[in-house]
Amino acid sequence: MIDTTHDIFLKGALTIEQPSKGYRAGTDAVLLAAAAASFPVTRALEAGCGVGTALLSLASLRADSTQEFTGLEKDEAAWSLAIANAARNHVLGDVKFVLGDVLAPDEGLTSQYDLVFSNPPYFDDDQAIRDPDASRQAAYILGAPLDAWIKGMLAMAKPKGRFLMIHRADRLPDILAALRGKAGDIGVCPVRPRAGDPAKRVLVSARKGSRAPLRLLAGIDMHPRVGEGRFSADYQAICDGGVLPV
Repeated sequence: MIDTTHDIFLKGALTIEQPSKGYRAGTDAVLLAAAAASFPVTRALEAGCGVGTALLSLASLRADSTQEFTGLEKDEAAWSLAIANAARNHVLGDVKFVLGDVLAPDEGLTSQYDLVFSNPPYFDDDQAIRDPDASRQAAYILGAPLDAWIKGMLAMAKPKGRFLMIHRADRLPDILAALRGKAGDIGVCPVRPRAGDPAKRVLVSARKGSRAPLRLLAGIDMHPRVGEGRFSADYQAICDGGVLPV
């Protein structure tokens, strides 16, 4: 049995149980959910949902809608926690979690979703991180090239369906290369630690099968200038349940 903590998201709207060691959901999940909530879609799937933080955040942000929310996760321990988190937050009837692999999605999931979104592992080289904690290794190491993960996500999206991913800013060229010829109307939203800093993350949205041009968005600063508070006004608004258009 693993040690867990219970953490608060969306100004107390959600309580998420997650492992106390290894990979832990945080700001990336919050940003991903806020961006996903900007799309008026009916069926949404999170690829590699972990303990369900981003998906349940999206369900909470869209509690007044008729959306169907699905989480896909291959790790049984994380999958079990995701189901428990859905029940804990009283959304079990609106959200379902499927045990499976993004890299080889079941035929029943292909071409089914208006939106497929993800915060995938940030490394696809098993030598990129050396950590004694096995769960941290599994969460950070993709186990396949990033373009294979993107291919799996696009396979589950409907024609003209939306794609959304948060990832390291230095992988933006690889993300764009994987989307080339498969999706358009690409929006790139830089995520900067502070105003004037280089972006450390990017939110990338796209529409499957579209030929519309790329859009470079203004982006968001996570923190104000030193000494001016913990979070920027824009990010604090997201933490409180706001939406991030992408």
